[in-house]
Amino acid sequence: MRPSHTLTSLAVTSLVCCGLLASPFASRPAAVADKMPQYRVHARGTFTLPETVADADGNGVRLTGVSGVTWLGDDRYAAILDNSHWLARFRLTLAADGAVRGIEDLRLVRLKEPHDYEDVAPCPDSLSRRIVAHRLRRGAADPGPCLLVCEEDTPAVRAVALESGDLVGVVPIPESLRSRRPNRGLEALTVDSDGGHVWTANEEALPADGPPPTEAAGTVVRLARIPIPTGDSEAKSETREFAYPIDPPHPFVRVLKGEPLSGVAALVSLGDDRLLVLERSGGPGLPPFENRIHLVDCSQATDVSGVDRDLAGRAADLLTKRLLWKDSLGCNVEGLCLGPTLANGRRALIAIADNGGLGAPTEIVAFALEGPPPARPTSP
Repeated sequence: MRPSHTLTSLAVTSLVCCGLLASPFASRPAAVADKMPQYRVHARGTFTLPETVADADGNGVRLTGVSGVTWLGDDRYAAILDNSHWLARFRLTLAADGAVRGIEDLRLVRLKEPHDYEDVAPCPDSLSRRIVAHRLRRGAADPGPCLLVCEEDTPAVRAVALESGDLVGVVPIPESLRSRRPNRGLEALTVDSDGGHVWTANEEALPADGPPPTEAAGTVVRLARIPIPTGDSEAKSETREFAYPIDPPHPFVRVLKGEPLSGVAALVSLGDDRLLVLERSGGPGLPPFENRIHLVDCSQATDVSGVDRDLAGRAADLLTKRLLWKDSLGCNVEGLCLGPTLANGRRALIAIADNGGLGAPTEIVAFALEGPPPARPTSP
């Protein structure tokens, strides 16, 4: 989701640069949160991307509206641009601690259809094989490696061919997520480590679920765990949905008219139904943006897929979350993904800070994710 014109004007005039707070934060005390695995997020700085990138014909394309990022293995990544038909591919060189040393081979893939693309994730092998088999049966060519993208104008989760940009398939989404407030629909996408499920979420509350955020209150969205269709006759798991409470917009000194926003910007699967949830809030004041990374564990949470309205009023069903990191120095972070394992055993965590036409640079924001220590072996 691209920020409003009010936030655009404010960010340009405020000249606020992206900054990072290096220390993790503790969340509000909660018994359930205390039982979560101990993860920590360590900030590793930013790296500015070029303002323009050449397309296949050598024409310069402005790198703006970058809303999602994913790791493709080794040093390869892809990022999606909203309200466009562009997918960016690039290579990152990381230091031993996860900081970005450089970027190479930055190029664009033109997708066959423009949409309000918001996030991107690897396409699981099982789904890729099904796509190839389906196309070959129809006499079409093998599309090669694919990615999944979510877009909020249809809305849909789509499979796209990484080389040609062809749209080659669709992952069915819950009917509940088809109803959304304008520009507040599917914003986040991640794939489980088992390759059997995708996770997605709407940015702010669906109209039937509750009100949008205000200066004093947050909103409630649905995190949806969707099984990857395989086409065989075996019994399949059902889609599950979880009620996620988003924090109110961050405190700001009002400068312009307009309403604040606060919503989910990205998801990262850690396996075992654990997720990192990136929240982004904006306000017509100073500072204009705040980002937050929370940890949630959905393994024992209430499935609300059977609830069709008033989700915000079901306090007992809301997920408990733990705050791992936040920053309120004006950085508009919209995308987040896991990267490779670092020399110290931590995982690289790569984010995209979008300028969105704000007059600030598009940046890679680097983190290192420290996971829980291995369990001690039990005595014989």
